[in-house]
Amino acid sequence: IKTGYGIDEYRVSLTYATTILIIAIMLIVSWNVAGLKPALQRIHEDYSLSSCASSLTAASNAANGTKLQATTAATENNANSSTKKQDTTTTTTANACPFTNYLQLHGNIDILCLQEHKIPLSQLSSRAEPHRCSTIPGYESFWSCATDQKSRGFNGVVTYAKTGIVQSADSSPLQDPELDGQGRCIMTDHGTFVLFNVYVPNGIHPNKMKFLHALQNSMRVQRESGKHV
Repeated sequence: IKTGYGIDEYRVSLTYATTILIIAIMLIVSWNVAGLKPALQRIHEDYSLSSCASSLTAASNAANGTKLQATTAATENNANSSTKKQDTTTTTTANACPFTNYLQLHGNIDILCLQEHKIPLSQLSSRAEPHRCSTIPGYESFWSCATDQKSRGFNGVVTYAKTGIVQSADSSPLQDPELDGQGRCIMTDHGTFVLFNVYVPNGIHPNKMKFLHALQNSMRVQRESGKHV
């Protein structure tokens, strides 16, 4: 049965009981952004309220046309009117942030994994990051920045996840100061599974195999603890 909220319900009749299974569909996207600052600038240009006004107006008109065609009782109309007001407020709040608007319009992304954000830890610590991208409505962000001398200003991974779906995060999952200092991996724990957001060294990087072995070991530890990876 399609519920309309991204969830399908399957009801299975058994001999002595009825079992209900709820299967939630989660959209996880990975993107090597190769510099988050210029990407955010483009997003703020193309997905601001003014840029999206025409498409939002068209969608609203289409929705209103459908509502006018519906035949309902007066009490149902009142209930629907209340619901519409709440929906409009929610939409306006979300669309006020171009980045949130971008994530919603691209499939209502649940988790976004970005590689090569190239934002220094100092900017995050002082809240001077571009477009205040560490805090956006409806999402939490989890960062790993390059802190060693050779990689500083490069690399970096960040995971954006809808509020409430991350139990914990680890920006040093490789358990190796040299590797974790390169800002190439962050792990988020979602309860039944963990997600590794990884920017793997290229083919000629001297630490590539060391990195992959450390990643493999970290994944093994999580699987042995009962987590899906």
